[in-house]
Amino acid sequence: MRISLPLFMLVVLLSACEQEPVSDWKPFSLLKYGVPLTILAPDSVKVEQMDLIVKKDIELKKGDDYYIQLFAADATTTDVAAIKAAQQANVESNPYFSKIIEEKDDGFIYQTAVDTANVNYSFRRILVVGDREYIFQTGLVGKFSLEDVMRMYEAIDPKLN
Repeated sequence: MRISLPLFMLVVLLSACEQEPVSDWKPFSLLKYGVPLTILAPDSVKVEQMDLIVKKDIELKKGDDYYIQLFAADATTTDVAAIKAAQQANVESNPYFSKIIEEKDDGFIYQTAVDTANVNYSFRRILVVGDREYIFQTGLVGKFSLEDVMRMYEAIDPKLN
């Protein structure tokens, strides 16, 4: 049996395709933690919560490639662009800030670099629901690849809520 070149290339291409970035994660409700949102998370994600009086700090962690930190507070504004601009200014003031990798209406993915051997990626994603603001970011401890960060960013899908 002889396979044509275009058919062979199609088979190779389809077999090389990866699964959807967050397809192995499931909806995870944060309502139990006082946050009326659902995000995507791996099975058995570990959740830690701290009440910082003016805001809640909720950390969701599983392995070395999933670590999302959420800050929930009363909104000072409902203008997501203004909150994003403040977050971006804060990130860019870090001496190790390197560049914005991807910018969206509700957040951004960025790179920090101590030197060429120590490059890390992170994100900020903002949701405003009613009179509350929710700022998601990578956890404060860890080194994340760009792929890890893009998956975590996508896990915070406003369409789930």
